[in-house]
Amino acid sequence: MATENASEDGTGTNIALLRKAAGLTQDQLAQRANVSKSLLSKVEIGDRPASHGLVASVARALRVPIERVHGQPYDAAENATHAPIDELRAVLRRYDLPPGDEVEPRPLTTLRAEVITVAELRRSGHYARLGERLPDLLTELTAVALTASGDDRRAAFGLLTSGYYAAHGLAYRLGYGDLAESIEHKLGWAAERAEDPLAVGLAAWTRVNSFQAAGNYDHGLQILDRARADLAHHTDLPGPAALTLTGSMHLRAVTLASRGGDAATVRDHLNVAHRLADEVGGDDRIHYHLTFGQVNTHIHAVAAHIELGEVDQAVTLADNFVPPNSVPPTRAGHHFIDLARAHLMAGDRAATLRALQQARRRAPEQTRYHPMVRETTRVLVSLHRRSNRDLTRFASWLGLTA
Repeated sequence: MATENASEDGTGTNIALLRKAAGLTQDQLAQRANVSKSLLSKVEIGDRPASHGLVASVARALRVPIERVHGQPYDAAENATHAPIDELRAVLRRYDLPPGDEVEPRPLTTLRAEVITVAELRRSGHYARLGERLPDLLTELTAVALTASGDDRRAAFGLLTSGYYAAHGLAYRLGYGDLAESIEHKLGWAAERAEDPLAVGLAAWTRVNSFQAAGNYDHGLQILDRARADLAHHTDLPGPAALTLTGSMHLRAVTLASRGGDAATVRDHLNVAHRLADEVGGDDRIHYHLTFGQVNTHIHAVAAHIELGEVDQAVTLADNFVPPNSVPPTRAGHHFIDLARAHLMAGDRAATLRALQQARRRAPEQTRYHPMVRETTRVLVSLHRRSNRDLTRFASWLGLTA
């Protein structure tokens, strides 16, 4: 097992460093990861971006976490955005212990309003402000959930589920995969006690994240299949919310199947998602923190073509498509991050930089911490043989040297 620390020098550089620490040649790692030596070589020297699938395969082959391959968390020592993580870990560690008399939680109505604020900060990608609010909010919600009874107890656990969901988004986006995975289990624990099938569905949807990140796509799909079946058994659920969760599960299945190279399964889930999105009509809806409708389905379709290597189809599908402002900034940001990858694969460097800049405008903090943004930018810098002022500025903003 490799023990050498990865760095922020880039995913390709980190792969080479970890490979050498494990005593492997490029041939040996390529065979273990089931990738071509030519592709691995290009990724290591920075001439080709490392895809989600390649990173997951290499991490499994080297037996290291995904985050070490990417070099995450980025600039944790000097960035205040990371400051609340240790406090968040402490709060989560005592998730089933009442805080005691030193904590006087606010009324449930006040805490509900705070949860709404936190949810909006997560959707907008304001991670620094989100981190500032979460530890105290989770402490208060824990106190109420563990001491209340009846409807108040169920309501408090429902709010705690939402708080954990926001904390999961923060931990995962900042590169703390171990913390994110631990939150997934606490989220499921709280959702069960909320006695809300839709909250349980959200917990299952969130749990799939760790399987997706690790490249364990088949098991992730199994969890989604089971979660959709569980929702289908509850015929009394509110229609719009159940539709949003069901559609979101199909979209996550599209992501898993596309990263696994299963085009047939991608088509099956996309067809169902399009049909459900037609039922939604109009603007995308947000229920239980998940966004579903025609726009998000379109965004997932573009991303799926990219993961399947169908770059021309992805660019064509994205042509003249701009996510409306009604879509959460992080959803729009994801679209432009994926589109930048497609343009880079197609050899259009100018369009690649434009897409990255659009991602920054929509969701700056998400863009700054996204490993695929750093990968795409590093390769773009490597390919540019002449000075490019806009690219240099963008790379400097990321904390890279152009």
